[in-house]
Parts: sequence; C-alpha cells; structure tokens
Amino acid sequence: MGSWVSIPFVCLCLYFSLYVMMIYFDMEAWALGLHESSRSEWTSVLLYVPSIIYAIVIEILNRLYRYAAEFLTSWENHRLESAYQNHLILKVLVFNFLNCFASLFYIAFVLKDMKLLRQSLATLLITSQILNQVVESLLPYWLQRKHHMQVKRKVQALKADIDATLYEQVILEKEMGTYLGTFDDYLELFLQFGYVSLFSCVYPLAAAFAVINNFTEVNSDALKMCRVFKRPFSEPSASIGVWQLAFETMSVISVVTNCALIGMSPQVNALFPESKTDLVLIVVAVEHALLALKFILAFAIPDKPRHIQMKLARLEFESLEALKQQQMKLTAEKLKDESREEGGEKSAG
Repeated sequence: MGSWVSIPFVCLCLYFSLYVMMIYFDMEAWALGLHESSRSEWTSVLLYVPSIIYAIVIEILNRLYRYAAEFLTSWENHRLESAYQNHLILKVLVFNFLNCFASLFYIAFVLKDMKLLRQSLATLLITSQILNQVVESLLPYWLQRKHHMQVKRKVQALKADIDATLYEQVILEKEMGTYLGTFDDYLELFLQFGYVSLFSCVYPLAAAFAVINNFTEVNSDALKMCRVFKRPFSEPSASIGVWQLAFETMSVISVVTNCALIGMSPQVNALFPESKTDLVLIVVAVEHALLALKFILAFAIPDKPRHIQMKLARLEFESLEALKQQQMKLTAEKLKDESREEGGEKSAG
C-alpha cells in the first residue's frame, strides 16, 4: 500500500526538480543577456550567481526530500532493516541524481554549450562542497561551543560545592547529538564521484577540487565524531550493500557520457568531415572497449588483498587451534575426574 503512494510522490518531486532546473536556465539566460549588453566586470561576476543560487536550492531540496523519503519508507513498513535501507537509498539516489545532474546533462547534450557546462559544473561542485562542510561540521560545532558557554555560565551561577569542570563535561556529553550512521557520508561521496567522473573530459580540474575537499573532509569528520556527536556503536557489516551497485552504475554512466562528449567535440568531428556514421561507430566501439576493460579489472583485482586474506586465514586457523586445545583440555580434565571417581569406588568396595 505504501509503495503505491511513494511512487507518485517521487514522480511529483522529480517533476518539481525539473521545474526548478528550467527556472535556473531562465536565470542563466537573463545573466548572460545582461552581461552581453553591458560587458562590465560586475556582470561577469553575475554570470556565476545563478549557478550558486541553484546549488543552494539543490542542497535544500535534497535535504527536504531526504526527510520525505524516510517518512514514506517507514510508512511502507518493511519487514527487514536491510529492505528498509535499500528502499530508502533507492529513493534518495534517484532524486539526488536527477536533482544534481539533470541540468548538466541538459547543457551537455541538448544545449551543447561546453563553456556553460564547465562553468556550471565548477560552481555546483565547489558550492556543494562548501555547504556540506559548513552544515555537517562547522555549524554544529559552533552551536555546541555556544551551548558550552551557556552551560558554563549556569554552573558558575550555581556556586555549589561540586567539581565544576566534571559537571560541565557530563552535561555537554549528555546533550551531544547521536550519530545516525554512514548514510549521509556515502551520499556525499556518491554525488562528489558523479561531479568528478560524469563530465571529467570537460572539466578535469574537478578531480583536484575533490582531493582538496576529501583532505579537509577527513579533519572535519574527525571534528564531527570527536566533538559534535556521542561516540557511536560499531555495526558489523559484510559489505557496503547497495552503495556498491550505486557507485558501479555511476562509473558505467560516466564512461558513456565521456565517450559521447569526446565524440561531440569539434576536434574529433574534424577527423570525420564526410561520414558521421564512422564517428558514431568508433565512439561506440571505444565505449564498449572501456566498459570491457573496467569489468575485466573489477574481476581481476580481488576485493580483499592477498595479505588481508592471509591474515584472516591465520586468525581463523589460530581460533580453531585455540578451540581445539580448549576442547582437549576439557576432555583431559573430564577423563581425570572419571578416573578419580572409579578409584574412589574401588577403594570403597
């Protein structure tokens, strides 16, 4: 019953996302027209404003939809936690993919404006990374520091015979937020991977921004885990689940889009001035070869390195040997007790 409500709602959200995208293109056209009419410095800066506003709107829509998807998935009342997580991830990924990348696909394959694609990609990537850093770590840390000062003033106002430092620490740790899991972290990496890989031939510098972001992300996550949230409990898992499929699907789409963009470039088109059919066939052949190479590498490279496999095998062997020694020890003690009981019965007889 819940899925019959979820599907129309998801479609409605996707339609609204596309409507917002068309508003963004209207803003881009307005800014470009203003710049061409005046050709001043401030209008050249104004060209980036629509992309920045659109990036902020994308982040807001992603977070609003996340809450709606959680509500709908809970209402669907799945029997297993794994089924709940898979349905939630699927809903969020479909919406986030369309919300974040639909405008870039439209610019690349409908408008065929590589300059606008490069500008929009850079602005969306950098703005989303800055917003994520602020919302995930800096803002919660600032709010916690502000709360810390309030607690400190309250403790000083008590003037009780207590250890003020210990009391402050207990109050602050008690009121820390709860870490809700790795969902948001995986989603952030998935979107970043999309920005970097989908149009890498148009804007290779995106990879450099991703490296810088990941370097700062390590420190901001450490700040978040140590100062903002309570210490989480570890949950054992055999794999990353449906996220593996999501990243693999993104990599396949990236191969297709980059081959198509290279085939559309004027330099490649100049090599085939007469027959476009040969160009299409060569692009498709290269795309298939790259996908074949990808799957061969995925099959050839083991998921667990050999030294990890050796360590796991050694741990399993040591565990079995320890269990065997324990069983032999218990058996020997049992036989010794039985022999004592038999000796006692003989002496009594």
